Amino acid sequence: MQNKAELTKKLDFTNTSLRLLILILVVALLAGLGTGYKLASNSAKSSVANSKETQIAKSAQKDTRTFRDFAEGTLKKKEVSKGADAYSEGTHTLIRQNAVPVALTSSVVDLSKYEGKKVKVYGETQKAVKEGWLMDVGKVEEIK
Repeated sequence: MQNKAELTKKLDFTNTSLRLLILILVVALLAGLGTGYKLASNSAKSSVANSKETQIAKSAQKDTRTFRDFAEGTLKKKEVSKGADAYSEGTHTLIRQNAVPVALTSSVVDLSKYEGKKVKVYGETQKAVKEGWLMDVGKVEEIK
């Protein structure tokens, strides 16, 4: 058996290769910590961005200055026509009594939630190519 003094040996920090190894390990550790922190902060920012989009959509529905135009009627899903004149404006139609129907589109409100219901829509009139009236809807009130 060898004695204890021969098996263990003190680290010699004056050796340049040992210093280089320790320096590389410290740099690798710090780089790993920095990368983890950066990735964690990016995912937090994306969740904040998603909540900001939701807040913007909610505040857009309350904006009465931007959405000055309004109309009342029954909201129906627009039929998708196939054929030579397949161009269609809007995703839904507001059927009004004794008046021109309104073609509706919206990037703020999910109009499918109001299909078949009597509603009052607020929005901004858009230039229509084919329809009599095209509105970008920003707010919907259900009429009881």
